[in-house]
Amino acid sequence: MRGGCGDPPRVVILVAVFSVAAALAAALGAGCEPTAKDARPTLLFSADAQGVLAACGCPSNPSGGLAKRQALIEVYRRSRAYVCVVDAGDVMPEPGRPNEIKMKYLVEVLARAKYDAIGLGDQEFVQGAETLRKLAREHNLPFICANVRDEAGQPVVPPHVIREVGGLRVGIFAVIADRAYGFPPLEWRTGLKVEPPIEAARREVKELAGCDVVVALSHQTIAETRDLASSVPGIHVIVSGHDPTVLPKPETVGGALIVASGDEGRILGALAIRRGAGGRPEFTCEMTELSAQVPDAKWVMDLYWQYVKEAKDQPAPDWNLTPVPAAYEPAEACGKCHAEEYHQWLTTAHAHSYASIKRAGRQDDPECVLCHTMGLGRKGGFVSSEKTPDLGRVTCQACHIVTSGHGAKGAANDEMLDPRIYINSRLCMSCHGPIQSPNFDYYVYKPKIVHRPPETGKQ
Repeated sequence: MRGGCGDPPRVVILVAVFSVAAALAAALGAGCEPTAKDARPTLLFSADAQGVLAACGCPSNPSGGLAKRQALIEVYRRSRAYVCVVDAGDVMPEPGRPNEIKMKYLVEVLARAKYDAIGLGDQEFVQGAETLRKLAREHNLPFICANVRDEAGQPVVPPHVIREVGGLRVGIFAVIADRAYGFPPLEWRTGLKVEPPIEAARREVKELAGCDVVVALSHQTIAETRDLASSVPGIHVIVSGHDPTVLPKPETVGGALIVASGDEGRILGALAIRRGAGGRPEFTCEMTELSAQVPDAKWVMDLYWQYVKEAKDQPAPDWNLTPVPAAYEPAEACGKCHAEEYHQWLTTAHAHSYASIKRAGRQDDPECVLCHTMGLGRKGGFVSSEKTPDLGRVTCQACHIVTSGHGAKGAANDEMLDPRIYINSRLCMSCHGPIQSPNFDYYVYKPKIVHRPPETGKQ
């Protein structure tokens, strides 16, 4: 393969939402075993798991989650003789979401999953350089990043790893773009020095020149990843991270093959590798959506339920996802004056939101309860279905940050707010995000909940 580094790789595409691998996962779940292992070295890739241990229990599209990913990884390990597993970053929770209890179980899952390389994303760097080093050291986590150093000029983690995979030396390095991410932007670079990714990549390609296959984990936009591919010869495969782009068919840019599994960890990709004519690498690509058709790894789910059991009795975090009203009130308080709107609300899924997570068995998961109730962790907010049953729903105050006294003579200023002022896509997506509601479309779903503003009689 080394003789063909500058030639575009040959790619055979096998793409399916419910692929051969997923079908095999179902078969193995039923107790079947493959009769013979495929001898081709296989690179499994994904990104952006967001710290989700188990897919949401909602009926819409419970995709993603490390439990499903791990189940499919184990299928490949049982059906392929040689497997290398990489992640292109943001495997940890989004800022503001994690708590110490969840991080404990997440790290245990990552340690037992035995990845070959985990490129650091912005959500990892938020933990701090020393924390990352401690996690890597104590749990043998294969964190890598080639272009970030601490204040003393030392690499935060190793720049690359080299793995032997079916007789091939596979060199893997990672880079991240020098920018704050998120909205509002999250500053993860405090106390760190970030080298331009292309400069670091050129150095890494020289370091890994003796490898048969060179893999880059690129935590940046897809445009910057393409620029990396065209600017740095000698890379065979680039795994895109952070960017939401999914490439069902890999792209060839320069001499590199770019693969992208998209955001929220909903897809696991696989590249089977073989030597072609003249020693050039040839790849067969398979992309599998981690949908409800893919089973969960039992041991990951066991850890998930342990996390829920431990976390449910802890003080609820205030993640500041929504504005805070002067006081939390049940929808019935609003219905006294707004009977038509109240009865229309009763027809929506918001009116039964806590019941839906209870049916799914997720009523003790604090991240589920947060969005399916009103004011969890806040003064006067939801406490439990026994103590505060009327707040065990997504009530009027989720969209209208006023109390039943708004507009009354002598009401405080915060009671005189326009009740429509907070209805916007950002508010809705604070709960209906791509992990919790992967099929959510603001313009499709908003008509299901709107009603006539009483002061105008218009939509």
